[in-house]
Amino acid sequence: MSHSAQTETTAGLARPLLLPLGRRAGDIRTVVFHPLGGGLLPYLGLVAHLSRHGPVYGIRALGLEEGEEPDAHIPAMADRYAEAVAALATPADLFVGWSLGGLLAFETAQRLTGGHAPDLVLVDSSPAPVGDGPEVYDAVRRQVLSEAADHMDAGALARTERTVDAHLKARTRHRAEGRHPGRTLLVTCTGSDDPRQAARWSPHLADVCVRSLDTDHFGVLRAPHLKQLRLHIQEFIAARGNGGARRTAPGTQGCRAVPAPLR
Repeated sequence: MSHSAQTETTAGLARPLLLPLGRRAGDIRTVVFHPLGGGLLPYLGLVAHLSRHGPVYGIRALGLEEGEEPDAHIPAMADRYAEAVAALATPADLFVGWSLGGLLAFETAQRLTGGHAPDLVLVDSSPAPVGDGPEVYDAVRRQVLSEAADHMDAGALARTERTVDAHLKARTRHRAEGRHPGRTLLVTCTGSDDPRQAARWSPHLADVCVRSLDTDHFGVLRAPHLKQLRLHIQEFIAARGNGGARRTAPGTQGCRAVPAPLR
């Protein structure tokens, strides 16, 4: 997608794609990337922790507001999001993505220029589809829409459903390309639909630390597992000035540096 096409698509939006979620001062500027369906609500418990290290922004998806068309192509989404992130006054230091958000964080980082590679936190996210068609994600689709129905009116729910279906099309026809040169924390789940997630990401991550949580895809951002996820991220952040991550097998204790106390 050309720069002009991106500008035409996002001009005049009711809400910007890049939203401030936490404004506290700090050394680490974080961007979280929406999962399937495009909203940022699943991250609220994690944002409260990330904002203690510095400003936090969230990337929402097109399609959630009236008059918007949802994206059905990962490259177009990543182009758009890279443009939004590049407009920040100071480059982002950390990209965080759960589910589809992890793939979007990776692809967006591939498109940044200027030599500043953000650290990545990929949470139960896969670099390629886990099956041959959208139907392999039917259970995830039902869960996302069921939870959305609890807090949305009919119009918002219909827009979310269209956005979910567009994202499923995008997810099932895209495979990650390239290799991230910076540090990455990959957090897998024992109940993941992709048990080979770490091995499949390996060719794309130059410096990776792998952690595992004993939960399923939707439990990772909820109590009691959210606390452990926060500890893993705290450890990863603490290692920034001490040689970075170290390649490990899933579930091992290989990240460097003793984490600062969890606040």
